[in-house]
Amino acid sequence: MEVSIGGIIGLYGGMICGILGWWFGRKKARENRGLDELYYHIWQNAKSYSWYVTLGAIYVLFSLIMFGIELSNAMVLVILLLTHLGSWGIIGIVLSISMSSTVTLQHSRVKLGIIVIVTSIIVFTIIAIMTINWKFLLFSIPPNLIGLFTALKPMGEDSELTP
Repeated sequence: MEVSIGGIIGLYGGMICGILGWWFGRKKARENRGLDELYYHIWQNAKSYSWYVTLGAIYVLFSLIMFGIELSNAMVLVILLLTHLGSWGIIGIVLSISMSSTVTLQHSRVKLGIIVIVTSIIVFTIIAIMTINWKFLLFSIPPNLIGLFTALKPMGEDSELTP
């Protein structure tokens, strides 16, 4: 097995950038009194819901293995990590906007948007695994954006056009 310098730089550079972003974000939020009970409530709920999504991903991966598709340990761990962190972030953003916005969101739209996002990620991940081409994951970006915009669309925008 050969050592990939770019992979090492990306792995540890991404971790360092993530930790610095998290630290600076929390420092700025603390200065603006953003670390209140609502913040902790939102992100605890997001973490809780994200475990349900991760559990679904585990079942999908087990199903793929039962159908005879060989998966490497690294591939499974990456998929689980991205599923957990991605769903935690998306659900946290939706809950943050929903709970702190003065405009109410329709729960049916939020559920539909989350279903579109999760379904597109699962479908394109399965296609990427079966074809052994990770670039198929890039095709999940447009449906994910559509799902995100659908989930975050406030009530009352269906019948009127606002400039």
